[in-house]
Amino acid sequence: MSDSIHPVFSLTSETGATTKTLITTLIFDMDGVIVDSEHLHCRAWIQAYQELGIPITENYYFSTISGKHGLDSTRIVFEQHQKEYNPAFAASLVLRKDQLASELMKQLIQPVSSVVETIKHLAKSYKLGLGSTSSMVVVNTILTKFAIDDKFSVIISGEGVKQGKPHPEIYEKIAKLLEEDPLQCLVIEDSKSGIMAAKSAGMKCIAILNSRNKKEDLVNADAVISSFAELTDTFIAVL
Repeated sequence: MSDSIHPVFSLTSETGATTKTLITTLIFDMDGVIVDSEHLHCRAWIQAYQELGIPITENYYFSTISGKHGLDSTRIVFEQHQKEYNPAFAASLVLRKDQLASELMKQLIQPVSSVVETIKHLAKSYKLGLGSTSSMVVVNTILTKFAIDDKFSVIISGEGVKQGKPHPEIYEKIAKLLEEDPLQCLVIEDSKSGIMAAKSAGMKCIAILNSRNKKEDLVNADAVISSFAELTDTFIAVL
């Protein structure tokens, strides 16, 4: 892969002239992109709710609350189990789940194939940001474990936003903190809601296939890849 930054996206002006926008920033989602972590989030949520006497199953997790902001998912669970929802208590429950998930990930998590090498390479040529609905404790656990915590100029976790994906808040905030035009940002996502968030923020989006999504879920992405080995400078340049 080349270490140079390429002008990529073609834009057509009202006069018909074509200009090029330089992609300077790549923004990564984390869960499902850098790591396949949903099964560990699932185990942590099941245990956290079990401690409250609320029985949820793996099937319930993946069909109902997977990928949602922690406070949004707790509201859903409490409503469906006829429990009074209290924001302060919900926040403490999310913290408990994050502690459980962090411990599981320290022991068991592995990176998606080629992603660590790709991130280290891309960091030579682009600004990198990370936007995750997971908590900062989980984000830090993963990035530190794989020694890529110094590769991201801006990191925003679930605590840093009021609106979860598909709302574009997380990607808009990253672009603002990096002082970048959204047109100069390319997001790497794996979910329908994440793609919607990126596109609503005015950014291009590449989706990566994994064990928990399907190509038909990713149709709104600008491109779909099955491996990070495909995410070369050349691939980005012709997107």
